[in-house]
Amino acid sequence: MLKNILAATAAGLVMAASLGAAAPAPTAAAAASVQQYYPGPGVYCFGPNQCFPIAYSYEVYSDAEHTNYIGGGYDTCVQSGSMIYVSSPNLPSGYEVKTPMYVCTEMGPFEPGDWNPPA
Repeated sequence: MLKNILAATAAGLVMAASLGAAAPAPTAAAAASVQQYYPGPGVYCFGPNQCFPIAYSYEVYSDAEHTNYIGGGYDTCVQSGSMIYVSSPNLPSGYEVKTPMYVCTEMGPFEPGDWNPPA
């Protein structure tokens, strides 16, 4: 009985390893042709699994016409271990204007050459 359980477990492990190894690795040409993109608000990607948060500057106005400025601030990049995130300021309530500043990367703040981020 124990031999049957061990044999079934070993066969399952071999099958899992062979299925995982069956996926082809991306070629260097395919990796080089990856376009930079925005998968969602506040995120910029340089390629697969290379996505980082966007840091913004903020201006807050008391009216919808943006004539009475009441405050502002800017995001800061924070790295904790392998995690990179944006720390946003506490802002007064009002009509907020958000302007992208840069991408927070592992090497520090970076402004891509094709910089045209969505607000």
